[in-house]
Amino acid sequence: MGAVSGRIGGGEYDKCMKRITVSLPDELAEQVKRAAGGERRVSSYVAAALEDYAGRENLEQMLASWNTETPVPDEIRRQVQGELDSVGVADRSEREGRLAG
Repeated sequence: MGAVSGRIGGGEYDKCMKRITVSLPDELAEQVKRAAGGERRVSSYVAAALEDYAGRENLEQMLASWNTETPVPDEIRRQVQGELDSVGVADRSEREGRLAG
């Protein structure tokens, strides 16, 4: 039994992975293939991107919880938002607008 992904045997790999289908616009699909380094690496690239996204979502939930416990004054919130905007960090509403149901 050959190693798949360098660590897990083929049968074990199949047991711990779930195959799904995702539809993407053609341009985005091509961008992902190029960024991943080829079509055979797309799954691992997308998995890493989704793990990163989930981690950021958890961070946002944690920060929201902290804000409920210890609210940040509006003046400081505006200052921080201005600094984030100046370096190109999109706010949550902009990201949600790109998500499809």
